[in-house]
Formats: sequence, C-alpha cells, structure tokens
Amino acid sequence: MDCTIYLNDRKYRFLDIGEGKCTLVLCYSMNVESLYQHLCKQFFGLERMIIIDISTCWNGEIDSLDDIQRNELFGDIRLLADIYWLEDYEIKIVQGLEFS
Repeated sequence: MDCTIYLNDRKYRFLDIGEGKCTLVLCYSMNVESLYQHLCKQFFGLERMIIIDISTCWNGEIDSLDDIQRNELFGDIRLLADIYWLEDYEIKIVQGLEFS
C-alpha cells in the first residue's frame, strides 16, 4: 500500500517492501494508481526496495529538474535514508518504463 511522507515540507508518495539490502527507486508516477502494481514486477529480484514517487512535489522527471531542484531532491533522499537508518543503499531512477 502506498503511503505519504513529508521530507523538508515536500510531499512524496512512497512504498517500502521487503527486508535486507535496500534499493531506493525514484520515479515520476503521476498517473499511476498503485506503485506496487506498477513497479514490483520490474524490480522483483531486490531484497528490499523503497519506491519514492516525486510527482506530488516536482513538476517533471528527474532529468527535467534543474541543478537546484536536484540538490533539494537528493537532500530529501538523504533525509529519508537517515529516518530509516539506511547505511548502505543503491539508488535506481525510473525513466518511463526503463530504469538506470
């Protein structure tokens, strides 16, 4: 089930599933009703993933953000990692149906 979290006064939709080594998946999913249904098959092999939908607080995909906005976004991601006590994690960025 998707949840909402506020990081530095910005609203994000997110989903935290699994246990073990963590991968943060950043996506822009404005028209997606369920993050779980949209992305879980694509990332099935991951032990734990936290999906973060940026569409509720940013106006476009990550590659369309300017440098200041990207720095603010990654500051929010670092805050989320601190909240969840994540010491070691990987970040994947979803671009449409692809990821990098």
